[in-house]
Amino acid sequence: MSAYSSKRCLRTVKSVEWGLLVFFKKRGTIPKSPSPLRIAWDSGRTAIWHNRVPAAILWLFGVVLIGGYFYWPLMEYHLDWLGSFKTRFGVYFSILSTAVFGGMLPAIVPSLAGRRYPIVNTSNVISATVFWGLKGLEIDLFYRLQASVFGNNSQAWTVAVKTLFDQMVYVPLIGVVNIVLFYLWRDQGYSFRKTYKVLGKHWYSQRVLPLLISNWVVWIPAVALIYSLPLALQLPIQNLILCFWVLILAFFTQEIPENPNAEIILPSD
Repeated sequence: MSAYSSKRCLRTVKSVEWGLLVFFKKRGTIPKSPSPLRIAWDSGRTAIWHNRVPAAILWLFGVVLIGGYFYWPLMEYHLDWLGSFKTRFGVYFSILSTAVFGGMLPAIVPSLAGRRYPIVNTSNVISATVFWGLKGLEIDLFYRLQASVFGNNSQAWTVAVKTLFDQMVYVPLIGVVNIVLFYLWRDQGYSFRKTYKVLGKHWYSQRVLPLLISNWVVWIPAVALIYSLPLALQLPIQNLILCFWVLILAFFTQEIPENPNAEIILPSD
C-alpha cells in the first residue's frame, strides 16, 4: 500500500460527512451523527470507487508480470536475476528498494504531476524515504517469517494462508497502523504531543479502517500474486507493483493538493 493512495483514501472521510449533512439538511431533518464504523465504511467504499480503474490496471500488470515469470523464459531470466540480486544483498536491498519505491517516488511524483512549476517538499521526501526504508526491513522480515511458518512454495493452500494472514492479521494490526500514525505525525510537524491530541478516541475507526477497507479490495489480489513467487522475488515484485501503483494513481487522480504542506490526514473531531 502506497502512501499516496492512503492519503487519497483518508481525505474522503470529511467529504462523506459533509455529503450526509447536506443531504439531510435538504430534507429538513438532521439525524444523529453516523457511527464511526459507518463513516469508515462509506469512506473506504468511496475510495474504492475512485480507484477502480487504477486498481484494474494494477491487477492486469500483476497478472502479466507473474504470468510472464512462469510462461515466458526471458521474463523468468530477468526476474530470477533480480531475485539473486536481492538474495546477495539481503535486507540492505529491501531497505533501499522500498525506500525508493514506497517513500521517495510517492513523495515526489504527486508534486510533479500536472504542474508547470513542480514543488517538492524536501523534508517530506526525506522523512518518507527513511520511514519506508524501515518499512522495507519490516516487510522483508515478515515475508521470511511467513515462509518459515507456512512454507516457501507456490501451492494454492500456502498462497491462500499467507494472503489471509497478511491481509487479516498483519495489515490491520501493524501494516496499515504504522503508516497512518507516521503520516499523521508528519502532518503535525513531527510533534508527538500534537499527534496524540488529534488522534481522538475513535482514531482506529476514523483513520485506519477507511484505508484498510480500500486496501483489501486493491491489494488482496496483488498480494496473492506476490505469494505465488519464490521468497527471493516477493519483496522485489511487491516494490515493482507498488511503484506501478504510485505512477498510475498520479496519472489518473485529479485531487493532488496545490499546497504540498496541506494537512492530508483529517482531524478526528
